[in-house]
Amino acid sequence: MLTVGFLAALVYSFWARGVVPLVWKPRLDPTAFGVISLWVVVNAILVYRHHFRYRDLQMENVDIMDGAEFEAFCAYLLRRNSFKHIEVTQASGDQGIDVIGTKKGERVGFQCKRYTGFVGNKAVQEVWAGQNYYKLDAAAVITNSEFSDSAKELAEQLGVMLIDRTRLRRMMKRLPS
Repeated sequence: MLTVGFLAALVYSFWARGVVPLVWKPRLDPTAFGVISLWVVVNAILVYRHHFRYRDLQMENVDIMDGAEFEAFCAYLLRRNSFKHIEVTQASGDQGIDVIGTKKGERVGFQCKRYTGFVGNKAVQEVWAGQNYYKLDAAAVITNSEFSDSAKELAEQLGVMLIDRTRLRRMMKRLPS
């Protein structure tokens, strides 16, 4: 609705202003200016929230995110770390893949696990199965925590990349500050 008003105000400002009666101009000029200004402000806020949503984010804030928010954060973080064509899969029935991204022509599936304890074998098994299901080139598990020794061993055997708290923190250095 606001965009339609914005377009109407632009049409008035650039074309119709010259053809409307003089008595209408004292009302239409400030209205058009107000609608255009409101549209610019609303869109500037939306762009700012999209691009700087996680500005100056600390690991403590990541630790208190819920699962869906952590997945959205991981998608944003991957985009900031040179991944393209980011896709967040559906919340349930995602077959072990939460986010899919492309880097250097390789499609990678990510399982995002916001945990307080060790992430075990199950996450590695799920992402590996999801890699085959989605026909991806690689798979990875991202966590704000650490991986168990058995998860590390299994990931090495299956070729699954593990991104633990230390690597996540390193990736977060690419966030706007």
